[in-house]
Amino acid sequence: MTGIPKTYSAAVSHDLCVGVGMCMQHAPGAFEFDDEGLSVFRPDGEWTDEQVEEAADGCPSSAIRLSRDDPVEPR
Repeated sequence: MTGIPKTYSAAVSHDLCVGVGMCMQHAPGAFEFDDEGLSVFRPDGEWTDEQVEEAADGCPSSAIRLSRDDPVEPR
């Protein structure tokens, strides 16, 4: 995944997230659980835009909101 620009940012609503973890199945490098068992977005993780789109679409509680940024080149 190195060298692929990222154009998405994501936010996970902890009012909606129920900790199922579907986001981590679709984009394992983009999400992780916090201490309360809720998902958080990892902007510096290894993921593609397609994976993050699939995670948002696959979230059973619609807790993930995507926004487009200027492309960010991986370091």
